[in-house]
Amino acid sequence: MSLASSPGPSRTLDELAAAAQRTLGCETAVITLASSSRSASGERLIAIAGVAGFDGRDLDDLRRGLTHLDAALDLRGRDWVGIPFLAGTRLSGAGIVLGYGFASVLAAPIKAGDQRLGTIYAFKREPGQFRNEALVPTVARQAAIALDHDQARERSLDPSRSHGFAALDELVLAAHNFAELARAIEEAVAPLFGAEKTGIMVWDEEREVLQMVGGSFGVSREVALSCQVKVLDPTSNWARVFSTGRGDFSNAATKDPGIDQEYVRAFGIEKLMTTPLHLAGRPIGVLHVANPAEDFTVADVERAALLTPRVAAALELARTLFKLRRQGKLEEILSSVAVAVASGESVMDFLRPAIGDVGQAVEASFVAMVPDGGEPAIWRHGHSPLEQVVLDEVSRRPGMRAYVVGPEKAGDPGWAVFYAPVHLSGHRVGTLAAMRTRAEPFAREERQALVRLAGLASLSFATERYKQQRAELARLQERQRIADDLHDDVAQILFAAQLNLDAILERKPATGEDAAGIERALGLLVRADTTIRKVIHQLSSSASPEFDQRLAAAVARIEGEFSVAIHLQLASAAVDAANRLRRPPADALIKAAREALVNAAKHAGPCRIRVQLAVTDRQRLLLSVIDDGVGGARDRAEAGHGLATIRRTLDEHGGCLRVGQSAGGGTKVTASIPIEDRDPTGDSASSSAQSGAVSFA
Repeated sequence: MSLASSPGPSRTLDELAAAAQRTLGCETAVITLASSSRSASGERLIAIAGVAGFDGRDLDDLRRGLTHLDAALDLRGRDWVGIPFLAGTRLSGAGIVLGYGFASVLAAPIKAGDQRLGTIYAFKREPGQFRNEALVPTVARQAAIALDHDQARERSLDPSRSHGFAALDELVLAAHNFAELARAIEEAVAPLFGAEKTGIMVWDEEREVLQMVGGSFGVSREVALSCQVKVLDPTSNWARVFSTGRGDFSNAATKDPGIDQEYVRAFGIEKLMTTPLHLAGRPIGVLHVANPAEDFTVADVERAALLTPRVAAALELARTLFKLRRQGKLEEILSSVAVAVASGESVMDFLRPAIGDVGQAVEASFVAMVPDGGEPAIWRHGHSPLEQVVLDEVSRRPGMRAYVVGPEKAGDPGWAVFYAPVHLSGHRVGTLAAMRTRAEPFAREERQALVRLAGLASLSFATERYKQQRAELARLQERQRIADDLHDDVAQILFAAQLNLDAILERKPATGEDAAGIERALGLLVRADTTIRKVIHQLSSSASPEFDQRLAAAVARIEGEFSVAIHLQLASAAVDAANRLRRPPADALIKAAREALVNAAKHAGPCRIRVQLAVTDRQRLLLSVIDDGVGGARDRAEAGHGLATIRRTLDEHGGCLRVGQSAGGGTKVTASIPIEDRDPTGDSASSSAQSGAVSFA
């Protein structure tokens, strides 16, 4: 939205007329002033100083009508007069007004003390009552302040009472948050008016609201932050001050319909002056001064208008400093996290501290890294029952999302939430959730920092998973080395010993105790040979009892043989289901994976390859090998007999094999087996497909 700043008198009164138009829900609003001009008949004419919504061309004709109407209306001692049916009156000038199509009129005097400066009129084309009629005196009062201010602009601020501003800049530089800033401004401003307290509201351009800052009026942070006003709220004095750029005051705030009485009580306000804050022609908020020893006057508004540029400059300087400090802190935190990931530190060694540091930097109340299917890592500042609401929404797997829940009453500051999904190889494995207990959305740089933290967490998960796969490969290779050594050395020695004993017995049959001893030794050698060969078989078998280990070993072997990188993504529910399969269908899936990986390594060219294992909604175990290479899916499906053999093997177990094009333009080979085809002693697997689970234990 565009708002005028530093308006001149006529423009200000036009804006006040527009504010009255919005407040009263009328088609036209006019502000008139007493004039020294006279008509041909000698009558003193009025001047139209501000107008909104008038589509007629002849303002002079309207002015003549209002001159007669103003003289006919009796506004002495009255706050306002409303005439819902103008056509039924015999007031002078009513005919001219009716000629413009107006059916009802509302009028209120504009007075400075006992002096009447003019009149504010509101016109409707439909007969009946006006909306918010009780607010018309507050609009008239603000017009009177504006007129009196312009007539006495030469008055200046008493320099003897401005000593508090000497240290204001230093206090701003020392402030670390808005609460400290608000207290610094109060120390400088309140003594100038003999007031008890002050408040600051800043303009949030994104939400188009005036937001009270913490520390205002000396109340708790929650109460201050719960106060928000829409800048286009026609019923609010504060919004009208901001939009028109003209100050206002009320010496009976507890009876003023233009001030939310809930906050009058919450802030302990009895008398209140509100002044707009502008900087370089740009509106940035409003300043409140409350409860002076004596009533506010127009002179106070004039003096406030002279000092508010200093307050506005201090406020904007502080906002800029706060933003720069926050950005610097976030960069420092994220850089340290990136270094930790690059150095290979365990994710939990740095993730929990990083979540807390980022949470403090963005002034969050709660930050959680929630893995799919795992325990969340949580940082909190205080405790709020809203935490469970955030975690429950994470369980519904929201994507990138941000929203704000506004305050409902004084003391309820509302809350804001931001969700950033954590992806691994294009699949979501968790969510970073941040919440703060005030209805202020996370700023762009704050959202960017949270997204970067989620990305670094994803990178760390990928690094740890790769390290686990390499460790598993090393373990399997070591088992194979031990098996080879036993086979080449120990087993051969035992076998040779058996042959030697057999040869001795054949050359010279033993008798008595010698024969018995030799037979016992030969039997021990046979038993030892059998045991060693059983151990060799167990060590060298590539088929680990666990399906995921067998699959990881097969993937590692292909990586080593073809010098390609393969990403393995296994859903925890799918691993559980695969481990309960009978051996034949499990072997068929392993063979399918191996055949598809070999084909991708041979024919796809330089590419990325990933293997996924998941459970479908139809209770089938789904193993997919996906590449983004150049090998055509049709050529891959028709080449050789390998895939045809795998297809027949899967078919024997109720499975199937499909070869098609992947989303990346390469080839996707999918093998599926029904979960029901499992070890009868096992339990059913989960029915929902999941991404790879990450544990925070």
